[in-house]
Amino acid sequence: MSSLLKDYETYKKNRNVTFVGINTSITATLKTMESQVKQFKLQPFANMLDAGGATAAAYHVPKSAPFWLVILDGGGKIAYNASRGWSWSDGPDAGKFIHQTQLEKSLKEYPEGILGSKAVPKEMETAAHYYDLQQFDLLEVELRKYEGKSSMPACKEFAEHIRRKIAESRKARKEQIEALSKSEPVQAYREAIAFATAYPAAPERASVNELGRTLLKTPEVKKELEAEAAFQQVLVPELKKTTTLDRFLKVVQPLLDGYLKSFGATQYGSAVKVACDAHKAKVK
Repeated sequence: MSSLLKDYETYKKNRNVTFVGINTSITATLKTMESQVKQFKLQPFANMLDAGGATAAAYHVPKSAPFWLVILDGGGKIAYNASRGWSWSDGPDAGKFIHQTQLEKSLKEYPEGILGSKAVPKEMETAAHYYDLQQFDLLEVELRKYEGKSSMPACKEFAEHIRRKIAESRKARKEQIEALSKSEPVQAYREAIAFATAYPAAPERASVNELGRTLLKTPEVKKELEAEAAFQQVLVPELKKTTTLDRFLKVVQPLLDGYLKSFGATQYGSAVKVACDAHKAKVK
């Protein structure tokens, strides 16, 4: 956590760097994650809850990892993936964190980043930073500060450019969710919910919501959501109270066995088994 904050302070003035904190704890909820964001001052970069494990799996993050650092380069490839920030032991970068050298290498290889080559007016530098962080609510507030001033046409042009890019990305994401619904209905449902939350006033929201309602009727999605609800209601309260192996074996294990009989075949059920095994190993 502190490493992420230090990196943010180091690179926040660089263009085209996005920071995302991902909570993969299967016992976490949006409410508990929001409290952690406030407690550890994880603003203004984005934070997301990945209790289902889809994002962690995509970036090869072990389910039991308390902290994992992943860096993607401008081409979408993984440039660094490890449990912590390892340092170079010798050579020209001796003593420097490997992930920092990989990040700096990526910045040189992909100087246009996610915003592109559009010139940024000085007054819009904070807005551009929020765009890089994908913090669109903060971005909109910043855009409105300057775009209406007649003496700053460059700011108005920049605001139009940014909003156009956001609209294009929304459209692309909507199409991705629609395509995903045919092959991965569970993940498509979760993406649809995330889209509606991230873009409450978007013109695409209605159709994405409708897709979400359609997916909610499918057996696969129904079973996954039942698995998640059962875990939160039955196992999570006991896991939070279990600090010894004896209590785990007497209380949690029977509950887990019953849970897996009903939901072991689901994606969420598989994640629950891994999480419970990790918890059992910790209380030995």
